[in-house]
Amino acid sequence: MPLDLFLVRHGQSEGNVALEAAKAGDLSMMTDAYLTRSAADYRLTDLGRAQAAGAGAWLRSWLDATGVQRFDRLYCSPYVRARETAAHLALPNAAWQLEPLLRERDWGLWEGLGRDETADRFPESTAQKRRNRFLWRPESGESTPDLDMRAREVLGTLARELPAGRVLCVTHEDVMWAFRFRLEKLSIEEWIEIVEDDDRGKIPNCGILHYTRVDDSGVMHERFHRVRLVDPADPVSAQCSTIERPRFTNEQLLAQVDEVLPLLPAATTTENLTSGDSNS
Repeated sequence: MPLDLFLVRHGQSEGNVALEAAKAGDLSMMTDAYLTRSAADYRLTDLGRAQAAGAGAWLRSWLDATGVQRFDRLYCSPYVRARETAAHLALPNAAWQLEPLLRERDWGLWEGLGRDETADRFPESTAQKRRNRFLWRPESGESTPDLDMRAREVLGTLARELPAGRVLCVTHEDVMWAFRFRLEKLSIEEWIEIVEDDDRGKIPNCGILHYTRVDDSGVMHERFHRVRLVDPADPVSAQCSTIERPRFTNEQLLAQVDEVLPLLPAATTTENLTSGDSNS
């Protein structure tokens, strides 16, 4: 793995503003111009450009403090809001590579729609999302496991081409959660719990996920050892946490399984099930 990996969410976009307003019941931005525009073409707002400038200032200060001249590789989602964010980071001597694997999650027929509208149009899919958000896939769109496959391919490239390098990627929130799932070895249950927690599950616009192989005593590890989420609007509050890669004994696996109540009585066997029809 690289020595340091930075994942930066794009700044506030036109789509962010429209969807937040729709959640609050304000549909004034759901114009024909908005609804017919591809989600790939949303521009940044004035706030989004200011957020990108703030993230760039933090990244440049990290380079200066670490004594690093530049990032070894700069990747950017090809979506307009990501390219605009990357440019406004104002990194010196930038040479960005557009990487389609970092593009936004494909929301399929859900794209650009507010919560109430999707619930009305797709009631069965909405129920599936409530049942298991991790496995759920919007109609004609991508699931989180689909994003996980994309993240794995990006990480495979970094491992082959940039061992001990410093890499920065500008991407999107759901893609960043796929990287978190993969790199922090979250269980599906942990992923769902965090993503659905309003306090922990939000990556702010221009939030920066920083993964590093160096621990707090300066020792370099083979894998990413620590992670922190930096909000450039409040960088002091960012705290590093050690990445734990859990292993489970047989007993621990069974204890986890026992948290799920069985649907059949404990004494029920396959033989009972196959022979029971004649007596029913």
